Amino acid sequence: MVPFYEYKTKLIHCFSGNCFDYPPHLHGGPELLRVRSGELKVLIHTQEYLVSAGEIAIIFPNVVHSYQTITQSQDTKLDLLVCGQDENNGFPHTLIGSSLAEPVKPISYFHPDVDYIFSALLKEENEGRDTHILHAYLQIFWRRLLPQLTITDSVQPAAADLTTNLIAYITEHFREPLSLELLSRELGVCRFYLSRIFTQVLHIGFYDYVNALRTNYAKKLLLDSKDTVIDIAMQCGFQSQQTFNRVFKKNCGMTPAAYRRMKSGKG
Repeated sequence: MVPFYEYKTKLIHCFSGNCFDYPPHLHGGPELLRVRSGELKVLIHTQEYLVSAGEIAIIFPNVVHSYQTITQSQDTKLDLLVCGQDENNGFPHTLIGSSLAEPVKPISYFHPDVDYIFSALLKEENEGRDTHILHAYLQIFWRRLLPQLTITDSVQPAAADLTTNLIAYITEHFREPLSLELLSRELGVCRFYLSRIFTQVLHIGFYDYVNALRTNYAKKLLLDSKDTVIDIAMQCGFQSQQTFNRVFKKNCGMTPAAYRRMKSGKG
């Protein structure tokens, strides 16, 4: 999944998996991660948490976060729920811009309805998505969960707004030539301050972040299109196939051509 700022109009998006490795990103709606087995390292704003089996991570809107799976995929079971910016998602609009003092808790800490509805939402996503049922579930879900959380005002709102704008701009333009100098001119912020946002807030270097976006986009094109590797390299913003191969192998452990063969069953 490409790390990005996404305006989600869909009421919810949820799925299960055994490996979530997402670079720093954010959404305009709340996001929840439930770990059924295994462990993940989760960055929420500027703090890292180890989320283990039986725990849930709760991320409020517009809070930068990332996931790194620690355990082997066969030992890991994860569920992700992302709410869109729909007025019926049950999340109070007044809490947008707030954050949590303790965003990671044992799911047993909450009313049993929280765990039950999380599973019910996953099932509803896979079996038909009755909108009226989804609305009802989400209303109950947040009413059970929110009273047991310590909610605080967002820290450094100006920095948070800049991070949002920065991610949104890069998301829109990552297929074009990018530099800190260009971002500085476009956003009207000193390039050294932007560099500190990458290192201190996003915990990733600027070029590593851009290359992660380009690599994830390339993975999609390699599987969904019949374009040549060099054409895909150009579409993703790489200046040469050599650079594309080097960056892709660094991020994925293999060349783009090998990745395409493996995923298509021809490797």
